[in-house]
Amino acid sequence: MGLKKLFGKGIVFCSIILSICAGVIFLSMRDPYRQRIAEWTDSQDFMDDNEVLPCFDGARKQDQTRQLLIGDSICGQMFYGFQGYNQHISMQASIAPFMITGQYLLAEEYLKYHPEATDIFLVMHPVALTRTFDMQWSYRYGVMTYAEADAMERLDENTRDVMASVYGNIFIKKEIVQLIEDSPILRKLFLNYIILNRESYVQNSSFEIADQYVKKLYVLCEQKGVTLHLYPAPVSEFFRERVSALAQEYDKTWMSEKFPDYFNDILYYPNEWSKDTSHFGGKYEEPEMLKEIIERAYEDTALLESLRFGVEP
Repeated sequence: MGLKKLFGKGIVFCSIILSICAGVIFLSMRDPYRQRIAEWTDSQDFMDDNEVLPCFDGARKQDQTRQLLIGDSICGQMFYGFQGYNQHISMQASIAPFMITGQYLLAEEYLKYHPEATDIFLVMHPVALTRTFDMQWSYRYGVMTYAEADAMERLDENTRDVMASVYGNIFIKKEIVQLIEDSPILRKLFLNYIILNRESYVQNSSFEIADQYVKKLYVLCEQKGVTLHLYPAPVSEFFRERVSALAQEYDKTWMSEKFPDYFNDILYYPNEWSKDTSHFGGKYEEPEMLKEIIERAYEDTALLESLRFGVEP
């Protein structure tokens, strides 16, 4: 009889603890408690909004643009400052952890809402083109974004299988992703959990995922009568050796057949121009210098021909 009472008390105690935890998590998703609970649990660093999600809103905007510019954060740094002079181009550059799978989804979304589209410009650093589903940022800015944008099902089945194997099938479901997004406590717990307990997806080749989705995007563009352009972002000397090695792997891809000059067209620049080995810094991130860099990097391309600098359309 004593054991039954003890067991019963244990059940009640556990139920109370679980109820308290559930209550705290629920409140952590609601203002004004969200900020306070994040401070109590040292989760302030996990409160940021998804900076990539607005790109889907931009792609869905039914405007008069007929060209889409997408790519990584280097692409964004170079071109966003000139958006005001290029109202004919929808600029939706994001970040490298969004991955090529995300770039495909953005382009697909844009073409759905812009039947008169003529061109898609994809600008990515060669290393960013090799991103895989890792433990660092790809879940936060890749998987979570695909789920929140209701775009997960538009990825190929083998890609969804990879994400499920890496992060766990339940954690790529929109309902669970939304909980993780809204609660800084849950986000902190899960992002730290996968870093400690899961392993990144190892591609069969550096361009396995990129080759699949650039081809997928190319085929989609052909069906829509749109021209796909793939260009490299400028590369600092810091990455020259690594990029040279990647060039040899690129020669074995489907992409190399359709975009044979991708590596040949790379503009290498001195490390001193960069603030972090990837992005331009100091005077080189000023509009006038970025304009010169763009003109050098994309000389004689459809992208440069379409761009306007400082002259209102």
